[in-house]
Amino acid sequence: MKVSISYPPIINKLGQKAMVSQNRNVQYFSIPTYLLPVVHAQAASMLHEKKGIEVTWDDGNAMLKSYDEWFEGLVKTKPDIIVLEGTTPVMKFIWNTINKLKEKLNHTLIILTGYHSMKKAEESFNNSKVDIVFLSNHIDFVLNNLIDELNNADNFLNIENLTTNGIAYKRKDGSISNNFSFKKIEKISNSKIINRDLVKWKNYAFENGNFLQTPGTYATSVIRDCTFGKCSFCRYNGPELSFSIMDVKKSVDEYENLINNYNVKEIFDDSGVWYRGNDARNFAKEIIKRGLHTKNCYFGFNTRFEYLDEDTIKLLAKANFRFVLIGLESGSNDTLVNLRKGYTVETVKETLRLLTKYGLHPHLTIMVGYYWETEEMLNDTVKFVRELMLKGYARTLQVTLCTPLDYTPYHQECIDKNLLLTENYDDHDMSKLIVKTPISHEVYYEAVRKMYLIAIHPLFLIRQIMFLFSFRKRDWQFLFTYGVRALRRVRQHIFNLTKANKKIN
Repeated sequence: MKVSISYPPIINKLGQKAMVSQNRNVQYFSIPTYLLPVVHAQAASMLHEKKGIEVTWDDGNAMLKSYDEWFEGLVKTKPDIIVLEGTTPVMKFIWNTINKLKEKLNHTLIILTGYHSMKKAEESFNNSKVDIVFLSNHIDFVLNNLIDELNNADNFLNIENLTTNGIAYKRKDGSISNNFSFKKIEKISNSKIINRDLVKWKNYAFENGNFLQTPGTYATSVIRDCTFGKCSFCRYNGPELSFSIMDVKKSVDEYENLINNYNVKEIFDDSGVWYRGNDARNFAKEIIKRGLHTKNCYFGFNTRFEYLDEDTIKLLAKANFRFVLIGLESGSNDTLVNLRKGYTVETVKETLRLLTKYGLHPHLTIMVGYYWETEEMLNDTVKFVRELMLKGYARTLQVTLCTPLDYTPYHQECIDKNLLLTENYDDHDMSKLIVKTPISHEVYYEAVRKMYLIAIHPLFLIRQIMFLFSFRKRDWQFLFTYGVRALRRVRQHIFNLTKANKKIN
């Protein structure tokens, strides 16, 4: 049986590529960042070890294919099963692609994954000829179980009575069988560490703003999805989602392999939220015990404010951790309460102070354009971010528009309160605001510009020069190597979020 895990190139009218895999939110970039889809990569790695299963990793974006090249290559390969991923801004594209593939490959089963389709499976059946929709974000376990069932069937195309849990499928009579939502019955330690050769890891190793040194790579996540799981705008939210934690030593085994056998220079773990407490400390101790902190490789992860105390941060610094991505979201306490973030702006500075004290590089993610965000709330955010960056509490930032996606609680609120300005999924690509707001949309776009332009503020640049006197290699790299790349991406972000947008009537 031939299985293709595939990502079609998706290019907008400006010639920008859609970044779908491993992104919390889809954005279009002319200078793309190719992110390894971790869970799908684990699924491919798990299937790769099965006898009689031929797995093809087919990321058309990262492989620099045109859409036609990708499509024709897939048709020529004639896989028995194609696995695709979709999220709100590209759902219509994915549905159209499924229909085109079905015209050429009517003996191929097409499986659709992704947070949007798992919450609205019937919608995908109504708009495309998809055969199976996953109701789970645990793609590796569900796909593994499904392939076992199909491979043992007399005719794998007969999907009338599938028993695999966590899927929906359409019978010949048009009725939809829903095998219930996935409930966590597997530990991610039972999944596979990513087979780097299978997924062509070098395609993702260089064009990534998170890497100070290259080649870099994403680790097999240690937590799927998020131990907090309450933020209203986030996919990792809801009763059907639960977290699972990987064994520390299994993860460090992967780091050791990546460093010693692949010469990786930076490893980032994109778990919704990384380890905390004893797990975080034990991870750092294991890195140090094996001497991996001396191998000229930096480590990074996502975390939340207040999740790491000073002793833990000090130990992480000793273990050569560098990049810490942390979601600020807003400088307004009212907004943080509405988002159910679980912290206030008063607690932010202390976490950032400790991270910076021990030489780590905090990266802030901020959003603007919430449907309740007044000009006062917005100004509080701009002022607070400016203070954090100019005083050296954070090293880099990313500002995006809060776009309702994947039927998250925030998305559903906007629907229930009749706040969406469009019902077209194509408009959910974060290039413009699509919700009714208390003030003009242009004010939010101007706030985006102000925050990104902090990167060229004289006080910010002076602060980076002052960091050089710590005589840490990473600080010199940051200013003289990363800085050039960062400025290029700042220009792109400003264009995407403030100049390329168009008004929704």
